[in-house]
Amino acid sequence: MVGSGNTSDEKNSWIYAFAILLLVSVVMLALRLAGKQFLVVEFEIALVYFPTILSGIIAAYVKSK
Repeated sequence: MVGSGNTSDEKNSWIYAFAILLLVSVVMLALRLAGKQFLVVEFEIALVYFPTILSGIIAAYVKSK
């Protein structure tokens, strides 16, 4: 429903999105630490780590409401 507030589905969606992004971030960081750089650092930060941090903040906010 549009404008219905924070439903359980919305909370779960943000938590799942954060979990998936966190998993991708951990894999990318592990590859970088292993010396197998997959992406350029700036691109990796912009498209992997920043969205993970942002979705984590949103998931924590939505879960607390």
